[in-house]
Amino acid sequence: VSVMNRELANGRIVRLGDLGSLRMSISSKGEASADEVTKHSIRSVKPIFTPGSQLKDAMKLMEFKKVQE
Repeated sequence: VSVMNRELANGRIVRLGDLGSLRMSISSKGEASADEVTKHSIRSVKPIFTPGSQLKDAMKLMEFKKVQE
């Protein structure tokens, strides 16, 4: 986990074998010039999981049913 955290913090994609991959997404506010960009320009950072092909195929086969209360 510590290696994964370090790699994500360095902007790298972490591949999780056949399961998929993780990468970070950054949202920021627009600034008028590059000189105005600071760490305070960043609004949020969140992880994005992209499923691998096997997981994508499994999701296509899923069926859903409404549960009666």
